[in-house]
Amino acid sequence: MAWRPLAVLFLVLFFGSSGCDDTHNHFLSDTIINNVVQDPQTGRIYLGAVNKIYQLNYNLQKESSAVTGPKNDNPNCPPPITARCKKIKEMDNINKLLLVNSANSTLIVCGSLFRGICSLVNLHSVDKLVYYSETKGETTYVASTEESVAVVGVISYFLDANTNANLSVFVVGKGYGSSDSSKLISTRLLQEHGEMNVFENMVEASTVQASPFVQRYLHDFRYAFKHNGYIYFLFSRTSGSSDSREITFVARLCEDDHHYYSYTELQLNCSVSAEQQGNKYNKVQAAYLAKPGEVLAEAITPSNPNDKVLFAVFSADEDSSGSALCMYPLSSIDARLEEVIESCYIGELLEDEKPKTVYSPYISKNVDICKTKRDKNMVKEYKCGAEFLPSPLASKPEYALTDKPIFTRNDMLTAVAVAVENEHTVAFLGTNGADGADVLKVHLDPSHPEFYHRIAGEHTYGGVNKNLFLNSALDHLYITTGRKITKVPVQACEQKHDCQSCVSQRDPYCGWCVLEGRCTRKKNCRKGAGENAWLWSPKQTCLTIQSFEPPNISWKKTYNSQVMIVIPALPSISRPVSFTCVFGDYCTQATMENTRVICDLLMSEYIPPIPETQDFVAVPVMIMMNDGIEVAFGAFEFYNCTAVVKRSGNAPCIACVTSEWGCQWNTHDHTCSDKDDTVTDSNIIQHMQDDRCPHFEISEPLLIPVGIKTPIQFQGKNLDRYKGKTFQIGTELMKQVGEVTVGADGSKYSFEGYEFKYHKEAEVNVTFYVKDKATGRKIDSTLRVVLYNCSVRREDCSLCKNADRKYNCVWCDTTKSCIYRDLCSKELEQCPPAKINDSYASAVIDLFVDNRTGVLPY
Repeated sequence: MAWRPLAVLFLVLFFGSSGCDDTHNHFLSDTIINNVVQDPQTGRIYLGAVNKIYQLNYNLQKESSAVTGPKNDNPNCPPPITARCKKIKEMDNINKLLLVNSANSTLIVCGSLFRGICSLVNLHSVDKLVYYSETKGETTYVASTEESVAVVGVISYFLDANTNANLSVFVVGKGYGSSDSSKLISTRLLQEHGEMNVFENMVEASTVQASPFVQRYLHDFRYAFKHNGYIYFLFSRTSGSSDSREITFVARLCEDDHHYYSYTELQLNCSVSAEQQGNKYNKVQAAYLAKPGEVLAEAITPSNPNDKVLFAVFSADEDSSGSALCMYPLSSIDARLEEVIESCYIGELLEDEKPKTVYSPYISKNVDICKTKRDKNMVKEYKCGAEFLPSPLASKPEYALTDKPIFTRNDMLTAVAVAVENEHTVAFLGTNGADGADVLKVHLDPSHPEFYHRIAGEHTYGGVNKNLFLNSALDHLYITTGRKITKVPVQACEQKHDCQSCVSQRDPYCGWCVLEGRCTRKKNCRKGAGENAWLWSPKQTCLTIQSFEPPNISWKKTYNSQVMIVIPALPSISRPVSFTCVFGDYCTQATMENTRVICDLLMSEYIPPIPETQDFVAVPVMIMMNDGIEVAFGAFEFYNCTAVVKRSGNAPCIACVTSEWGCQWNTHDHTCSDKDDTVTDSNIIQHMQDDRCPHFEISEPLLIPVGIKTPIQFQGKNLDRYKGKTFQIGTELMKQVGEVTVGADGSKYSFEGYEFKYHKEAEVNVTFYVKDKATGRKIDSTLRVVLYNCSVRREDCSLCKNADRKYNCVWCDTTKSCIYRDLCSKELEQCPPAKINDSYASAVIDLFVDNRTGVLPY
């Protein structure tokens, strides 16, 4: 049998495992960062900050930068700014839009200066200007001069019907600014085409662009994306009426729609109720488009598991500190859009002749729409609309697409990104709360979504920037707060060095790699695909020892003994390995048979001491593989029958033979020892033969008052070997022991009693021990009486009179107290009337007398 301290194993584990550096890469800008984008082809990161743009590599190391401000400007003057413009002042250039155009290796940079004009810079070196002009006029104003006006955009294409040229463009959505272009949606050239300039608008659609009524809707654009030939814009706006409450919409138009005929808005509700008044989380803050993991997809898109989902975080007008995450499958968005458009095309009207499902936004006068009945197939035939079809359209509140929040918070959610690990969906949610700008990691389990970790952020500059995203490998998250962008790993599995701490994280990325003894992602566990080889963290289950055979053992019997340990979930092991059993601080040799491990047991001198209050010690057991990998754990119990008597109280024999350790009692030696079937001596009482134990008992507990001796009679059983012996009786409430008197038949016993004193409680259970006077050894006793004190909690006569008759309590006139009847020389038969002092009586009368009438109100 080999022995060595567990400390050696800990050294092997510590130095043999790779540490995890918890420091994160970050970059600090000179000014507040407004926008962040990543080039999906190179992994480069681009920051659009106040007065500056930065080009960083994937590890956030600076490669290039360019200054964009401050510059002399006046938003009321069209650029270029000349001496004719009055009230010029130096103004910051706030970045309004940043887009990567990989096709021609340029970065689109739009700022707040000079009516929101844009520039093109080299994607590989942003300090190299590709295109910039202040002189092309109003048609090239793209963004906004106002800091509060949000701008979003997507790279697209435009097929020129006259020349068949495929032009590079970007489609922009922006809110209203008093000095900006009034175009809500616009398509901007990224190249010169004929007489048209770079950044000039390609589409003229008056109802969506030039309407003076756009101002009153207060659009706040938060996200834009493309999918299956459509462009989608996500924003909040008011209804355009006196109601200032903002409502969230997703607008869709065909990517090759040159007139915006297909522009349709669908209201999105994030609420537990389908009714509009129940739309608690009404204002969208940020969004992220992703395909969910299989587990979540089966719950929200069972008929289309490959469907992408729009994950969006919302805030509540009524409660500025409340926010929620809702999910909208794109198939559901498209289906509802087609439903309301079709309803309009086929002429579904209400009784007041108004359309059933839609209305026409951004139109200055009442226009009859949806009154012409058309074929329902026109939705399919004209999926991009047409000049003769109603446009633009917006769904009525009753036809909003409603989702119940999967996650809510009492603070503000400002950003969202989503990743999938082993078909489980994880959301990263940026916050702007009292604790600072943090990112919450939430496991989007459809049956039980759970927030499981917080990435601490900055405590200045507001919340997490809405541009929260992952790298192409989906293993790092880029978090922007104020002037700082940080690259953070999506998991930190390797920081946990044992199974329990690994699974207690409840992190969907992590699991315990059993055969390697590491906390890892499943893909990093060499045999992780095997059954029970990788234990997923959210299940919070480690490989444990199911049973021991024998289940326990006496500390005296461990020499040359073995224990068989059953581990039913042990993964398949193909290559030769060596096993070690670690008991507490010491190791023993082990062999493996199927799912069983056979271990040599500790020798008694290495077993830890048994605690004073116990008759056993549970020693931690670990099954180790190849001298360092923890496979399973449990605890094995070493017992000591002798210690059973220490905690037996007044019944050592009964405690011994009824203990779970199978001990036996020797009446001759008065000892408790390990079970030994080879001993047949008549003095031995075997396990579970407690009815053979010599003992004293009483049929039912007596009631004994304090302050007076009360004789106690009881019986004795199995006392043949104690004939002629003298017994003493006692309890912790007695200052000295009493003598036990034996009856004539030898089975009845009595004790003259004791004058007890006890004032803590009205009654207390008292157990008596009985011992052999000659040897001082206790003979089992189950004698119990109830000691009571009439005076406790019976301070007045009425309380005393109401005491249970079994106590024989009386109110004694001589002592003016409640005492046991036999202790009172003169009992008061009737309690005197209660006395109320004058001041108390006056206060009571004042309380109840009506001040106006002077009489009691009853």
